[in-house]
Amino acid sequence: MAPRIRTAWALQPWTSPRRGPLATTRHRLASSSSSSSSPATDPRWPGWIPTIGLELHVQLRGNPKLLSPEHAVYDDTPNTHVAPVDAALPGALPVLQPRAVRLALLACLAFNARINPRSTFDRKHYFYPDLTSGYQVTQRYDPLARDGVVRVPRPPARGKSAKAKASARDSDEDEYFEVRLEQIQLEQDTAKSFHDPSLYPSSSSSSSSSGGGGTLVDLNRSGAALIEVVTRPDLQSPEDAAAFVRTLQAALRHVGASGANMERGELRCDVNVSVARAGGAGAPGEGEGEGEALVRGTRCEVKNLNGVRFIAAAIESEIHRQIALLSSGSPVRQSTRGFNALTSSTFHLRSKEDAPDYRYVPDPELAPLVVSRAALDALRREVPELPEEARRRLRREYGLGRREAGVLVALGEGADEGAAGGAQGAQEEDEASPGIGVRWFEQLAKGRDAKLAANWLIHTYLGLLSRSSLSLPRSPLSPPELGTLLDAVAAKQLTTTEARNVLGAFVRRAGETGAGAGPEVGAFGNELDELLASRAAPPASSPSSSSGSGSNNADADLSALVDTLIASHPAEAAKVRAGHDKVVQRLVGAAMKLTRGKADALRVGEELRRRSGGVRRRERETRGEKRGDRVERECTAGVVEARAGTDYLLRSGREQQGHGNE
Repeated sequence: MAPRIRTAWALQPWTSPRRGPLATTRHRLASSSSSSSSPATDPRWPGWIPTIGLELHVQLRGNPKLLSPEHAVYDDTPNTHVAPVDAALPGALPVLQPRAVRLALLACLAFNARINPRSTFDRKHYFYPDLTSGYQVTQRYDPLARDGVVRVPRPPARGKSAKAKASARDSDEDEYFEVRLEQIQLEQDTAKSFHDPSLYPSSSSSSSSSGGGGTLVDLNRSGAALIEVVTRPDLQSPEDAAAFVRTLQAALRHVGASGANMERGELRCDVNVSVARAGGAGAPGEGEGEGEALVRGTRCEVKNLNGVRFIAAAIESEIHRQIALLSSGSPVRQSTRGFNALTSSTFHLRSKEDAPDYRYVPDPELAPLVVSRAALDALRREVPELPEEARRRLRREYGLGRREAGVLVALGEGADEGAAGGAQGAQEEDEASPGIGVRWFEQLAKGRDAKLAANWLIHTYLGLLSRSSLSLPRSPLSPPELGTLLDAVAAKQLTTTEARNVLGAFVRRAGETGAGAGPEVGAFGNELDELLASRAAPPASSPSSSSGSGSNNADADLSALVDTLIASHPAEAAKVRAGHDKVVQRLVGAAMKLTRGKADALRVGEELRRRSGGVRRRERETRGEKRGDRVERECTAGVVEARAGTDYLLRSGREQQGHGNE
């Protein structure tokens, strides 16, 4: 049973035990010293420090409406999912929907935010055709939660070599940075408007300037529940902002609060950008209130960005624009801007002086939202292991690299895949299964080499599934079945190539039959058992001598294969004889290709080394014999010379003695 969330007028103040005021203060002090990558050294804008904050609008999963029992359905007939309160009919009263509140609270817990025990609703007044009531219900003054924090994997620094980036992916040093969240609030979405030039065409020259046409409004989206996530200005580069949005998307999907697909409009982003000269009076992150604005420069807002790469491009464009103005001596005026994806540049929408006065007032028709401690504790027990926690645990417990751990954590999150609706959208919704990659891996790695299991799962099995239009949530075999295949390879019952061929054939058949008529549970295990049994069975003929003859035949085949390799690859064979052991693997690969994966790679390598070792030994013996003969000849010559010298000395001595006697 879902925890009961009620609305009331009073509840004793309570602070989330997960993050109290003291912890928040400590985090604020730490955040100023552990910011993201220093853009002061960024070659794109040397001598300047950008400061970036984000506002994100997130549609909740299932598209519930905040104040009516209807759901926002975007691919149905217009104006068919509309309650009286959505159309702002006179006398219709709003009713806060528990499902929307529950999903919003899950998001707050995912962001480690301090949930307010009592939050209130306000009316934000402005006029536009897609806002039927003339005001938007939001939470400006007492939001649902404050002081959250998102831990973000640090993106590789720009300008690094490929080798440096690869080593950084597996390094724990300086791996994360934190982004503080100022507040998280509930609010309503607006209706959807369509401008149609064919409606009410202009017939007079006086109205030609307006262009004619009309606007149609679809109220199916009116009143849809949103959460607005407002960050503090802790980001200092476009890459950091993009990494933060991706991390936030993963957290929302993991707890089931939202699909967070930007291409479908489930997540929209506004960015606030300012720049200041490096070494100015203060540094980013210091000061509060008015002092911050002076340190950080003049802020400009870029609205309605619907893609991560557009967010990064808009921030970079706005940074360059503001730096160009300040470098020329012109001031940066606070304004609201849009982004042109075709030119990758921002454009002016309105200045601060033109900004409307929204005249926020408390909503008299909605009582404060009160969340009891028991309800919050029950929700906290439902929160699964979050992506960054899972990523760190996989690296710590299994020794995986940063990339492998990231791939496993991201599996099943239902990342942006383009707009989809109808049956396709429902299918993708079913396939969204956060955490399935981690669960699959841990079952596969149980009792096996973890890195080998990750390599098979990521590089082999997922590739086969993708080529057969399948996915891990619709896998035709279970982790224990794939583990049996790995065990057969480890026991040398199958070669790696044979195992991949067996697995690929099974997955292809499963993809051809379709998800609805896939193989039965255990079918792969049965096929593998039959294959191994047939390979282990002795030949039917000459049972008494089958063992010896089979061994002799295998040795003869191996010897013939190695002879063929040496004859067809003389250069590689010469290198092996010269002692280059790495070349053996190249010859083994040629043997596997020649036999279509049926050769025993280990035995082929051993035979190549044995032969090259024998050749080198005979060469050494031959060289030794020649060297010995040469030494012997030299020694003999030396003895002869020594004897000749002795005879000469003796003759000389006798001759001298004779002369003396005379």
